[in-house]
Amino acid sequence: MTLRRPTAAEPRTGGYKWYVAAVLCCAQTVAIIDRFVMVLVSEPVRADLRLNDTQLGLLQGTGFAALYCGFAIPLGALADAVNRRNLIILGLVVWSLSTAMAAASTSFATLFMARIFVGMGEACLIPAGMSLLATYFGPSELGRGTAIMGLGANFGYGLAFLAGGGVLAALERAGGLHVPGIGLLAPWKAAFVFAGVLAAPVLILLGFVRETRRAEPAKNRLSVSLAATGQGLAYLARNLGGYDPFLLAAAMTAVTGYAMTSWSSSLMVRAHGLSPAAAGELIGLVGVTAGPLGTLSGGLLLDRLRRWGVEGAPLVIMAGGSLVALLTVAGVGYVASLPLAIALFSLFVFESTFTLPSAYAGMQFLTADGFRGVAASFNMMVYTLAGLGVGPTAVGMISDRLQGPRSLAGGLTLVEAAMVTVIVPTALLARRSYERRAIGVAAENTRSI
Repeated sequence: MTLRRPTAAEPRTGGYKWYVAAVLCCAQTVAIIDRFVMVLVSEPVRADLRLNDTQLGLLQGTGFAALYCGFAIPLGALADAVNRRNLIILGLVVWSLSTAMAAASTSFATLFMARIFVGMGEACLIPAGMSLLATYFGPSELGRGTAIMGLGANFGYGLAFLAGGGVLAALERAGGLHVPGIGLLAPWKAAFVFAGVLAAPVLILLGFVRETRRAEPAKNRLSVSLAATGQGLAYLARNLGGYDPFLLAAAMTAVTGYAMTSWSSSLMVRAHGLSPAAAGELIGLVGVTAGPLGTLSGGLLLDRLRRWGVEGAPLVIMAGGSLVALLTVAGVGYVASLPLAIALFSLFVFESTFTLPSAYAGMQFLTADGFRGVAASFNMMVYTLAGLGVGPTAVGMISDRLQGPRSLAGGLTLVEAAMVTVIVPTALLARRSYERRAIGVAAENTRSI
């Protein structure tokens, strides 16, 4: 993604740029709600459509990840060439309509198609949003602008379960939602409709976001952006040997997180007897408290370990996180006490967000300045494809094989254990080579200034 300083005519000071960041935060919040509403209603969907756990895993992960990852890099190039505000609006319309249309699903196939288009629409947001923020915020303020947009992920995850659980409970008490001309919608179908219409106020807010002026015509910008993307991909290919261990550890870390996150509602329902609505409210409350604390703590520890000279600090953190994930996930699934299960789940959420700064920033430490945008897009693609594409489906397939009341807990524990056997040895063996490359890249970046 090409980051360009705006012209003097473009807004850089004053409050308007904070409005832009806040609106992007709102868009990110809606995106995460629409992504995780499937997890909230997974048990009612399974019962109504008579799905097995493998199909449920595909709906929660692979269906969304398919086009989300496939479009990540092309949309990064497109965002530098077209009107970014309009690209975000287009993506928001696609993913919100697809979420609402999921209410019309009558089979696994129709719901799977809806989830695919949710992923395609959401793939527009991060590349276009980050590119737009970079023209409104200078280097000294971009971190704060990005953080404001990023808060949407925490808000969205919490609201999807906390507020979503409350809405689902009200719909269940009412027996569904009557829609004129359509009839009575089951509570889970109505939940998709409510999630989809949340886009309406954000579309209005986006209408007041101004695209910054660009010096080159769109045709020229697209050519330059595509050429830069090609150069970035060629750089990654040339240096893939230096990235491989980190990408493997980060991808498996994504599986540890998404495997549990995608099945958390079902696990609380099956293992601890909660209703889907109560499970959603509990998960949302944990998400909005333990999640931000984990992210902030993980970033602070990463900086501190690097200052202390710990070799391969991002790999060390991800290895430790995988061990905590295994112990907490097994505990949530097998302990009889609900309060203890909640405490363990809170620790898991803290741990899973604790590793995020290492998974994202770790790629940047290995990359020369001119290629960091493409490297970030590639890392996001691998992380999401592994986490959402593999994690939920692998758990579902194992659960179907195991059968029984604890089959889901067994599937989750086996997947987490498998990830530990990959992440820990990879981190220990690759720490020194990772550090040597990071030091070399830092020196190269310093010489190029």
